[in-house]
Amino acid sequence: MHIHRLPIATVFAGLAVLSSGAASQAADVGYPVPAPALSYSDAGLAVATDDWSGAYVGGSIGGRTEGDFDFDLGDYGLTAGAQAGYLQQLGMFVLGAEVQGLWTDELHYALTPGAGLAQDWSVAAKGRAGVALGDMLLYGTGGAVFSELKATGATSSPSDWHAGAMFGGGVEHKLGDNLSLRAEYLQTRFFDVDSTVAGAAREDDLVNHSTTVGLNYRF
Repeated sequence: MHIHRLPIATVFAGLAVLSSGAASQAADVGYPVPAPALSYSDAGLAVATDDWSGAYVGGSIGGRTEGDFDFDLGDYGLTAGAQAGYLQQLGMFVLGAEVQGLWTDELHYALTPGAGLAQDWSVAAKGRAGVALGDMLLYGTGGAVFSELKATGATSSPSDWHAGAMFGGGVEHKLGDNLSLRAEYLQTRFFDVDSTVAGAAREDDLVNHSTTVGLNYRF
């Protein structure tokens, strides 16, 4: 029996054909290809940052009325004040505290026809809690307020400071250059306020509403 020796060139050519066929079959099988990593920006997700953390000071101006809340601007007296506070952002949530001094013109509580109490100066200490939506902050607020109430008309009580409760909410938006603009609604209530009208002692619950706009500078 004769054994034929194949030329070396022929052997290598056969191996090349086999390799090409195997590669083609592997491509047809469709082995999974790792997907590119998905970033937050690709998914369109907003990542919370600490943009709202820090101290701030500012001022506010608006209107205040006593009794039931309404939209008649003629019932509102001018109110203005200054505030200072601190905010801390925790993820998308924002917590903070604020102190505020307020002056109000022509805020009069009618006790009886021809008798009442007038409020001008107030000091408030409030907490703030809200949700950060990028450059916008939606928040609620509440705390204690101390106001000076003065007798008017037939009221003969001496002027005195009274403690009350203040609560409300607002929206604040960053303008750039560490400035932010806010709009805020607050309701203030005083309970069991003592007074004397025409020689008779009485107690009354007093309530007022305010809507203001303010500008804050954040450090």
